[in-house]
Amino acid sequence: MKLQLTRTKTIEIALPRKGGGSASKDLVGVELFGSDSRGAPAVRLAHKKSAWNLIAADFVKPPAGELPEKWEDVSNRSSWELPPAFQSPHAAIAINSRLSLFSQATADTVLQDMSHGIPTGTSSAASSEPGKRRFSIRRDEHSASSAPAKAGATPSKIPDPGVPTATNGMRFTVRPLAENGQLIEAALPEFQVLWLARLLPEGHRPTVASIQPVEAALMASVLAQPAIAEAGGNALVMFVRANSVFFAGYRSGMPVLWRRCPVQGGYMAMFDAVKRGLGLDDSMVVPVLEDTLIDPRYALEPFLAPILNELELSRAYLAGKHSMKVERILIMGLPVGGKHVCSFAKESFRMELFEPGVFDGIQPPPKSTVTNDCAFLPALGAAIAASEVEA
Repeated sequence: MKLQLTRTKTIEIALPRKGGGSASKDLVGVELFGSDSRGAPAVRLAHKKSAWNLIAADFVKPPAGELPEKWEDVSNRSSWELPPAFQSPHAAIAINSRLSLFSQATADTVLQDMSHGIPTGTSSAASSEPGKRRFSIRRDEHSASSAPAKAGATPSKIPDPGVPTATNGMRFTVRPLAENGQLIEAALPEFQVLWLARLLPEGHRPTVASIQPVEAALMASVLAQPAIAEAGGNALVMFVRANSVFFAGYRSGMPVLWRRCPVQGGYMAMFDAVKRGLGLDDSMVVPVLEDTLIDPRYALEPFLAPILNELELSRAYLAGKHSMKVERILIMGLPVGGKHVCSFAKESFRMELFEPGVFDGIQPPPKSTVTNDCAFLPALGAAIAASEVEA
């Protein structure tokens, strides 16, 4: 999916076709305002001979300042230039914004969100009771609160698919999913779009071709994976972030499910569970999770069991609603400990988890020294999602 930006600030969501198109042959994807202390993850991709080629991947110096959270801050412009290796014709930005929205919803939910205006807080989904078993599509942690900053008139209808609509300071786009009545909605504040559009210098490469909530970039990041192609485009993926977990479903290469796990947190919560369960110092958590000779399942069970229960509900949802039988589930975004998580899932839940490399399906450059770091996942997805942007 992408939020496409033109010089008139038009934003649009589009669903990539099984790994992206090739309207943009050479582009860079960057994740901005994330939590990685190494900098902003950036990748440069080129589409050659019907395949994606990785030209470069590195952590670049992020723009100065902070992403504005009100109109008054838009005038505090940053001038940001990418290193020469990333100066492709087009740039796709995956943005971490507290005020963004990306969720699976119904038409009524979209209309409600459009009437709220710019969010003032996080939704209650993040604090849902862990004991609830009924499957539901929930709002993600960046959703609008029930007390909007400035409520406006309730829109009479949702936007036409792929057609951007500005209302109450937010720009919305929607796309129908395969299930009747289900949509993907995405929105960003107008002032953040304006600020990001002017971030890169005019007249220099690259120019901004796409702005996406980071969740949209994540959803597209796996579309070049051979494991998905081998399964005919049918897949269930668990994305693990620092403080959240998401489930995404794909049928014939097209998204059919996006859901935030309503229990636990991301891999930072996993690290904390291992630290407390095994009585470790902070410095020992990662080495223990990297060591295949140490069995941390005792400490992992309180963290993983609720998540895997929710993952099983997502698999049942795909089976019931879309007649999809998912044998192997992909897990992406976990910086360390994936082997232990897969082992626990298989032995305790009889669930086959598979952890592919971030750049599987992408041709590496000659004599590549690029690491397969999961931190590049949103940047990679931003580039793939934006590949159909017409220059």
